[in-house]
Amino acid sequence: MFDTVILEYEGKFGRGRTVDDIVSWVETIPPIPEAANRALKLVDDPDSTPHEIAAILARDPMLVSAVMRAANSAALGRSETVTAIEEAVLVVGLGALKSLLLGLTLKKWNKNFGEIEKTVWEKSLGTASAGYVIATFLGKTYQDTARLCGLLHNVGQIIMLSHPQVRKEYPEVLAYIKEHQVDYTVAERVVIGYSHALVGAMVARRWQFPLSICNTILRYPDPFEGIDNTQDEQVALTKLAAALSMCAGLGCPVGHPLACGKPNNTMRDCAEQRVGCPVSCGDLELVATALGFKNGTFNNYRTILAKQALALFATESNTLS
Repeated sequence: MFDTVILEYEGKFGRGRTVDDIVSWVETIPPIPEAANRALKLVDDPDSTPHEIAAILARDPMLVSAVMRAANSAALGRSETVTAIEEAVLVVGLGALKSLLLGLTLKKWNKNFGEIEKTVWEKSLGTASAGYVIATFLGKTYQDTARLCGLLHNVGQIIMLSHPQVRKEYPEVLAYIKEHQVDYTVAERVVIGYSHALVGAMVARRWQFPLSICNTILRYPDPFEGIDNTQDEQVALTKLAAALSMCAGLGCPVGHPLACGKPNNTMRDCAEQRVGCPVSCGDLELVATALGFKNGTFNNYRTILAKQALALFATESNTLS
C-alpha cells in the first residue's frame, strides 16, 4: 500500500530508522471515526444528497454542533438563523464541509493539548486558511482543495504527537530548530529519525485519501523545482501556504527560518505592524511567481494576505472549538 509514497524516501532516515519501522507503526493507527468517514464518502459521492449527508451527521452530536456553527457563521446577515442540519449542509457547501469534518477528526488526536500540540494545530489550520486565501487571490478554481491540502499537510505531526515516545522527544525537535534555524522536517529526521511529511503521507494512504493529496503531504517541504503539472501546482501552493501561515505567526517555533528576528516579537506582530520579515524570501518568491504572482510582487502582498489568513483562521478555529 505504501510503496508509492515511500519510494523517494529511501536513505532519508536517521537514528537507524527504517521503512519497516514506520510501516509497522502506521498500520496500527485507527481509521477515521465511522460517522465522519461515512459522511466524507457521501460528500465525495456525486449521487449523494444533502438529506443523506445530514442523516449521517445527525448520529454524532459533535459533528452536528460544528456544522451548525459553521453554517450560521457563513450565513451572517441572513434574517433567520440556520436551525436544521440539512439546511446547514447546503449553506456550508460540500468542499468546506469536507475540511470541517477532517479538521474535527484531526483535533481529536490532540488529546493532550499542550503548547506543542497548540503550535502544530495552528500550523495545520493556519495553512488551510492561507491556502484558501492564496488560491482565492490568484483566481484559482480549487480553493476548497487548497484548504484541504493545507489542513492535511502536517497530519504526520499530529499523529506523531499522539505516540507517547515521540511526544516525549518532540521538545528536542523544537530545541534543535531554535539552535540550528532549520525547518521542522530537518530537525525531526535528526532527533526522531523520520519526518512528519513521510508519516503524514502514509497515514493519508491508510485513510484512503487520493494519491494526489498523499504526494502533496509528502513533497511540500522539498526544495522547489518548478511546476510542470497540476500535482506540482498543488504541492507549490501548499508549500507557499505553509510559509504564509508561519509568517502570520501560526505554527512558527522560535528559531525557524521564517520566525521574526526582532527580539520579543512574533511574526503575528509583524503581520499586524507591517514589519518586514528579516528572512530572505527569494525561494518563496520563486514559488509565488510560478503560481501566478507577478515577478517579485509576493512580498508586497504578503502582509495583507497574512492578515486575511489570520482572520479566516480565527473563524475556522471558532467553528472547530
